[in-house]
Amino acid sequence: MELAAMTEAYLQDLGMTTDTLDMAFLQSLQSRHIAKHSFNNLAVLTGQEMSLELPELFRKIVQKKRGGYCFEHNKLVFNVLQQLGFDVRLLLARVVYNREIDSPRTHRITLLRFKGLEYIVDAGFGHDGARMPVQLSETSQDHGDNSYRIIKKDEQTYHYQILKDGEFFTLYTFDKNSYTDADCTLGHFYSHRHPDAVFVNNLVVCRKEGNDIRSLRNHQFYHIQQGGTEITRIIDVQQLYLLLTQTFELDIELAVAEFLFSNFISPRLEN
Repeated sequence: MELAAMTEAYLQDLGMTTDTLDMAFLQSLQSRHIAKHSFNNLAVLTGQEMSLELPELFRKIVQKKRGGYCFEHNKLVFNVLQQLGFDVRLLLARVVYNREIDSPRTHRITLLRFKGLEYIVDAGFGHDGARMPVQLSETSQDHGDNSYRIIKKDEQTYHYQILKDGEFFTLYTFDKNSYTDADCTLGHFYSHRHPDAVFVNNLVVCRKEGNDIRSLRNHQFYHIQQGGTEITRIIDVQQLYLLLTQTFELDIELAVAEFLFSNFISPRLEN
């Protein structure tokens, strides 16, 4: 399938048209993508081949409805925006979670230039990620569920921040240097193959529909809405399977849930 046809099918799947390619369109695209396509690392944990070729990403995310993580979601969105004529550029970020640590560049994001302003489009960060593009500005930007800003720390480094408990918290840092798909291949390989990588050692699934966030982290399911968080403990395979197939709407077999429960949930219940 050619990129133009993929783009048309992708937008149709989100219930969108290209009548007006304005900021409202961009906001709707990111928020609808995050609401429909879950952020998850099931393919990492089950040892599947994880191609970053665009046709494979389209089949996995849009046609098979299996979601993915940043290198998958953000490459798909990047190519859709580029096909539509938007001025976009690939960037790589370091996830730091408000710490001064030596973190690798393992997070793919998109720099968008629109009407003289710059934004970060990120449809692949999980429950702390923004629902809409975030402008490169130190001004707090209210997205309904959370507020974000992007501050410049030095000549090269920017901090992508979320407001938590009254203070801004850095989720990741980035620069505007030139990156290519080859750089993504390295970060992608680390993220799904290195024994110390977060996604190799933890079950992570998230779906963010407006102000309603559903997030699974190993043996705990988080339902976040209206500033409150309800935490449910995962205690058996059937409970996990229903969450994955109904709450997150992932098209998986029961055997996958059994494998995930045995290897990433059961050991934590015993501790």
